[in-house]
Amino acid sequence: MALVLPGSSTVVRSVGDVVHWSLSTVAFAVTLPTRLEALLFSVERLVARINQIADNADRVVIGAAAVTVRAETLVEAVEQTSDIAGQLLEIYEPIALQLAPLAARFADDLSEAEVSAAIKLIDQLPELTDRVTAVLPILGTLDSVSPEIHELLGVVKDLRQAIVGVPGFHFFRKRGEAKLD
Repeated sequence: MALVLPGSSTVVRSVGDVVHWSLSTVAFAVTLPTRLEALLFSVERLVARINQIADNADRVVIGAAAVTVRAETLVEAVEQTSDIAGQLLEIYEPIALQLAPLAARFADDLSEAEVSAAIKLIDQLPELTDRVTAVLPILGTLDSVSPEIHELLGVVKDLRQAIVGVPGFHFFRKRGEAKLD
C-alpha cells in the first residue's frame, strides 16, 4: 500500500485553517476571564435577587400566618356573636311576630305632634315624679279627712242659712253686690 502525501496547497490551506483556529481559540481564551467575570457578576446579582425574593416570601408567609391567626380570632368572635344573635332571635321572634301588627298600627297612628308631646312628657318625668311623690302622702290622708270636710261643709251651710236669716242682711247683700259691679 502506498502512502499518498498531500500537495503543498493542501498543506498551506490546512496550516492556515489551524492558524485561524488557533487565533480564534486564543481570542476566545483571552476574553474568557472577562466573560467569566461578567457571568459571575450576573450570577451574584441573580443570587442576591433570589435571596431578596426569599426574604420577601418569608415576610409574606409570616404576614399570612398573622392574618390567619387574626381571621381565626374573628371567625370565633363572629361565631359567638352569631350564637348570641340566634339565641336572641329564638327568644324575641315570637314576641316580635305578636307585636308586629300593633307596632305597625302604632307607627301609622302617631303624628309628629304626638311624638313631640311624648318627648316633652319624658323630659318632664323627673319633675313630675318629684311632685307626685310629694302629693301622695297628702292623698293618702284624704280618707280620714273627708268626713271632717263633709262635716265642715254642713257647718258652713248652716252658718249661711243663719246669716241669711239675720234681719237686714238682704240690704247688706245688695249693697255688696252694687260695690262689686
